[in-house]
Amino acid sequence: MASRKSVSRSVLFYKRMIAAALALVILALAALSIAFGVELRRARAALTEAEDKLLDIELKEMEQRALEEAERIRNAVPPEQEKPAGELSAPEILAQTAVIAHALGGVDGVDGLNCLEGFYAHYSAGARVFEADLRLTSDGYVVLRHDWIGGIQEGVDPTHIPTLEQFLATPIKGEYTPLSFHDLLLLMVQYPDICVVTDTKLLDDEAVTQQFQSMLDEAHRLGLSYLFDRIVIQVYSPDHFAVVNGLHRFPHYIYTLYQDYFGQNVDSFRNKAIFCEENGIMGLTLEASVWDPDYLPIASWRDLNVYTHTINDAREARELLREGIKAVYSDSLIPADLEG
Repeated sequence: MASRKSVSRSVLFYKRMIAAALALVILALAALSIAFGVELRRARAALTEAEDKLLDIELKEMEQRALEEAERIRNAVPPEQEKPAGELSAPEILAQTAVIAHALGGVDGVDGLNCLEGFYAHYSAGARVFEADLRLTSDGYVVLRHDWIGGIQEGVDPTHIPTLEQFLATPIKGEYTPLSFHDLLLLMVQYPDICVVTDTKLLDDEAVTQQFQSMLDEAHRLGLSYLFDRIVIQVYSPDHFAVVNGLHRFPHYIYTLYQDYFGQNVDSFRNKAIFCEENGIMGLTLEASVWDPDYLPIASWRDLNVYTHTINDAREARELLREGIKAVYSDSLIPADLEG
């Protein structure tokens, strides 16, 4: 009997031990489950944070690529356009006219503005050759402006040369539209029957190079370099011609004498004419006050045209034309004024 009790107690003890062990195992598993759950939540939170950071990086990279592509498109140089069939060259257009609209032509009785309204007025009146004064802005762009004297555009004077943006945003005389060389090229596309004679003013070699390089770059950016066949470059001396022509051989030149020494005699004129002949320059421009009909045979023998500036009296202009002047620069005269 005692033996059976002893066995029962032993069995009970082992059952309790097993139960206790199972309880410990269950507690351990529960603890592990809780710990795993915490770590799982932490892992999930870390993964979400990493995914968010990765998304931000991807979005920023996509935005940067979009900005770079937009910049590439803006700066992409279009292919150079071909000169349209049948479009006349500057010499061909010049041969058909007796008047060159000085500074794009005066408007509302005001001269020398180089403004869009002057161009429209004189084109409508029959002008097809336009002289344009060109200057450099403070940020290196070429614009249509005679000089930086004050009183033409608000806030602009020789000590406050504008940027391109400032120049284009400031009306001339408070009401007229300023133009850049870029705008002039687009006008030439819109009006394929016009040609332009430049008056670039600057003589310092470095400034001349910067000015003409800017003009070349602008035409290239637009794919419109062919338009130089409708542009006549005025040069002011042999040295000036050497700098310009050394940078780029433009198709057409006129040698204008108002900035160069001119002895005002036949021998001096002959020397200028010889220089033109030797360098493929199509003509000479001089002030009407120094014109002498004796110069005409010298020019004709070398197939050069002679032009005068700046004539606003129709009678004087007609007399000069009868004496052999090919065309006059004028602020106000239109082709109809010179008929008869």
